[in-house]
Formats: sequence, structure tokens, C-alpha cells
Amino acid sequence: MDFNQEQLAAIQSDARNLLVLAGAGTGKTRTIIGRAKWLVSQGVTPERIAIVTFTRRAANEIRSRLRQSAGTEAAKSSTGTFHHLCLRIMSARRQWFGFENLTVMDRDDQTHLMRLVRGELVGKNAIVPQAAQLISYYSYARNTNQPAIDYLRKFSELDESTQQTVLKIFAAYRMRKQSRAYMDYDDILHRFAKVLHDDATVRKRVCSRYDHVLVDEMQDTNPLQWLILQSFAEYCHLFCVGDDAQSIYAFRGADFRNVHSFDERLENSQTLKLEQNYRSTQPILDVANWLLAQSPLGYEKHLRAARGDGVCPQLLDFDSDLEEAEWIAETIKQRRLEGAAWSEHMILCRTAYSARPIEAELIREKIPYRFIGGMGLLQMAHVRDLLSVLRILVNYRDELAWVRYLTLWPKIGEVTAARIVERLAASETAEAAMQELAQALSKRPEIVELPAKLQALGDQPAAAIQLARELLEPILERKYDQWDQRKRDLVLLERLAENHRSISGFLETYTLDPISATEVDNDNQPDEGIVTLITVHSAKGTECEVCFVPAAQPGNYPHTRSLSDPDAIEEERRVLYVALTRAKDELYISRHLSRGYGRTSWNAAAGAHYFLGSLPAKLVQTKSRFAATQDWWDDGVIG
Repeated sequence: MDFNQEQLAAIQSDARNLLVLAGAGTGKTRTIIGRAKWLVSQGVTPERIAIVTFTRRAANEIRSRLRQSAGTEAAKSSTGTFHHLCLRIMSARRQWFGFENLTVMDRDDQTHLMRLVRGELVGKNAIVPQAAQLISYYSYARNTNQPAIDYLRKFSELDESTQQTVLKIFAAYRMRKQSRAYMDYDDILHRFAKVLHDDATVRKRVCSRYDHVLVDEMQDTNPLQWLILQSFAEYCHLFCVGDDAQSIYAFRGADFRNVHSFDERLENSQTLKLEQNYRSTQPILDVANWLLAQSPLGYEKHLRAARGDGVCPQLLDFDSDLEEAEWIAETIKQRRLEGAAWSEHMILCRTAYSARPIEAELIREKIPYRFIGGMGLLQMAHVRDLLSVLRILVNYRDELAWVRYLTLWPKIGEVTAARIVERLAASETAEAAMQELAQALSKRPEIVELPAKLQALGDQPAAAIQLARELLEPILERKYDQWDQRKRDLVLLERLAENHRSISGFLETYTLDPISATEVDNDNQPDEGIVTLITVHSAKGTECEVCFVPAAQPGNYPHTRSLSDPDAIEEERRVLYVALTRAKDELYISRHLSRGYGRTSWNAAAGAHYFLGSLPAKLVQTKSRFAATQDWWDDGVIG
């Protein structure tokens, strides 16, 4: 692997703690791999290196590329997501972290369980937030490492009495998790961080296993993850790679200060920059550089294009979102006729809602596409129905899984299911639970058949899914429409399971890092090529030859809901920066008047903060097409 001077300086740095501010397209992943390879060449044992990522896909990519460039031995470093690394360590030393067997819950499980305990405590009380909102409160407080009451007082509009009721619900939720051996997504980081923080002996035993910890996407770390890294910093060298200009996940608890104040937070630290961009042409980067230069935060990065000059980006104005969507579809179709592949086009939308007119037009024009930013495969109801019976094998006290499985069957409602599950959960062993089930449903042997057969089958994930699919298909086909399409999801699930040795390992992997439903579409059409319609928050790490950024008007950049918070406004600037820097060759930024800049007025605040209001004419080619004439003309900057 060849590296430029900026990358080499980072790879070979001897700083105790190093932050590499890697601008968009500057070879962030390449630099992480180069660092791991260099450490091994210097005599560091691969098993003493941990590489922490934010997605399973990123971890797999790093592991694969490290194996290709440095050999199988180098790839033995511990590579995985924060949650994967923490859960793996805790699972190997459960007594250190205070648990035995457990089931990892995903967001849907959390909401279901919160709904149960909320109903038991307050019934249908309309004043108390619903379960989904309660989970958002609970999760955000955990990930930002603050007491729930402090979060409720700062960020909710609940009165004091309702706040106290919510705290009681949270306490009941925690107790229910503990009694059922559940650990939710947030518990993994919280338990790991707390034990390391509170117990110096465990902290030393865990953290001293490594000499070097390499962190990808550092700008996305939250306060809990920062606490974990602080613990490792006592015994390890930290090598953190990220981009403060791409910190866009505050709504998930990401703390911008973890990158922007790295030197202040960690002693013996150094910050280096990567500014040589290998993705985009310079005209595209000029727009992105200008956007950051307008910020009061001082990002102090200026991307340089290794590829040199290229096509000037276009700024396009339309009468309505429908006209805008129609033009995007027409342009993609025309480019296809001229020989471009469908896959060379990406449409980056601010929200899933703003993607709807474009999605409708793609469907109308029969343009093959995938939408990223939607529901994950393991969040789909028919998939969760099938997996419920696998979860039972892992944890026979999993009340949510039992209720879901039992209520699939005719004439079994939630009340009946809950009564049966209460007896099952009280059983001493899994075998005893199966005997209870057989007694409770002695007149319904078909319900008992599947879990009994799976128990006899043993710990074979793919075979278990195949068997469950065969026995449940008649029920699921009656329950769901478009079954032929849904059935493909279950086939994909079976193929995914072939890569896992245990059912618990399979469930934990995809609960911690769900596979996107759009990967199903892609898998079904591997050779056809496909247009990507994607939300900007889902677009980190992606790139495409031709990118469209629609609805780039006041109220979207920055979004109206951010206008009262200066920090939120600056995060919105970074959202637009991420969108612009996905483009490799051509960039089209468009706006439509139906949502109101120009002919109709947004509120004064939206207009005052609009990022593109003063975009220099020399950076873009500006055009308009209005319904009156359907003509294009160059008309300078509107702002």
C-alpha cells in the first residue's frame, strides 16, 4: 500500500494518543489499516491490537483489507463495533460484569417491554408519553451518561409529577429486564463503561490486554464510549480517526467535543490532518470548503483534490418538489440512454419524508432503485416472527419472544399467551419450560412441535431458520400480503446464518448491527445496477459518480427544528457537507419554491441562517426552470 506524506505521518506517529482529522475522501480506512500493518511490522502482536468501528460492515472491510495487505496473522487483531467488543469481553468474563445468561434486546423489544411496564403502572394515561418516546428519553440519558431526571428536566416539557411517574416506569423497566435476563442495546456500553470506571482491578485486567486501540469514526462517539476510551487510555495507545466536519449524530448522543476538544481532554495527545482528497474533483470540493469556511467553529481543513479539475457543480431552482423530482428522474434516464449505469447515480435527501416525491417518480419511470434509510431487515414483522422461536432456544425466559410466537397461532391472544408465558418463565430449566408448554397446549400440539424440534436439532443457526421457515410459512403467508417478496427475506436470513456457529451469536450480531432491508433488494439484483436513494444520515462512507442533493432550500439546510440552538445549526451545516462530499464527478444541488424561499417566504430565522444564501456565483452554475416557460437560464445566485 502506498501512502501520501500526511497519511505516513499519522501511521508512523509515536504520540501516546493521536487524533487524525481525516477530511472526506482522504483515505481514513486506508490509514487505519496502514497503522495496524505498521504496528505489526514493528513487532506488536496482532492480538494486542483492537480496532473499533461503528458498523459490522466497516469492521468486516477493515479485517478483509488488512488480511489482503498484511496477511492472515495481522488480521488476528480484535476488530468489531464498540458494542461487539464490549459484549465479547463481558461474555468471556461474565462474573466480572455481574451477569450469567442473557438475551440482547433490539429497539423493537425495548419498546414492547416498555409498553408492558407502562401499561401495568399507568394504563392508558394520556399524559404519560407512549412507550417509543419513553425509550428515546431512556436511551438518550444512558448514552449521554446523565441521570434520567436531569435529562427530563432539561429536554422534556413534562411537569414534575409526570417526570416522577416516568422515573417509576424506568425503574420497573430495569427490574423487568433483570428478571428476564435481558440486556438492551444501551446496557452493553453502560455496563461495560461503569464496571471499568468503578473497578480498577477489572479495568486493568481488561484494558491491559491491548497495547493499541484504533478507533474509526471518532466524531460519532458518545459520552459512554468516551469513558470506555479513557479507561483504555490508561494502558494503551489510542489512535483515533475521524472528521469533526462529519459529526452529524447528536440525536443519537454523539458528542462533538470528543473530536473537537481531543487535545484538551487527553494528556500526551497530538492532532494531525488528512486533507488530500481522492474521491472528488476540485470544483466539488471548492463548494464544500466554502461551506465549512462560513462556520464560526473553525474547522481549519481545506480539502485538495488529487484528481484535479472537473465539471462545475450546478445549483438548480424549480417551482415545486414534483417538478424537481421529475427533472431528477428525467436526467437519470437520459444519462442511462447515453451509456451511464444506473449505479452511477445517488440521490441524497435531508429526510425520508422529503424523498417521497422522488421515490414516486422513480417508480413511475420504472427506474430501478434502492432506498436506504428505511426499515432494517430484522425490524420487519415477518422476520421478527420467525426469529422469536430462535430466541426462545437461547433464553427460555424471553417473555417477549414467547408472546410473539404464541400469538402467531389462531385463537391465541395476548392474554392467553401472557398466562402461558408466566408459567414458562417460572420454570427452573429450558426442558421444564417445554414440558409446561406441552401441558398448557395439550390440545394444540402443532404449536409445541416447532420449539421441540428446534431444541432437538441443537445449536445450528442456518438449519434452525430453515426448519422454522418451513413450519411457519403457512401461517405467515396467511398473515402477510406480498408473501413472495417477504419470503425472499427469510431465505436471505438463512444465508446470513450460515456464517455463524451459534444461534446466540447470530442473534447478537444482527441485533447489535442490523442489516439493512435494502441489502435484500441489492442481493436480489446483483447484476442489474440500481440507483441509490438515501438519507444523508445514512450516507456516511458512501460515494457515487453523480450525486443529486434535492430540496436544499431554507428550512432544510438548516432544518427548521434546529433554529433555536446554535450547536444544532452547526450540525446541520455538517449534514450538508456530508451530502456534498459524496459526489465524485458531478454534483447537482436543487431547490423548489413550493416550500418557500424566493417567491414565498420562510420565517425570517430560516432565511437568515440559510447556508447557501451567499454561495458565490463562481462556485456553481445556477439555473432555473419554472412552470411558466419550462426554460432554463443562468440567473446568478438567489439568496
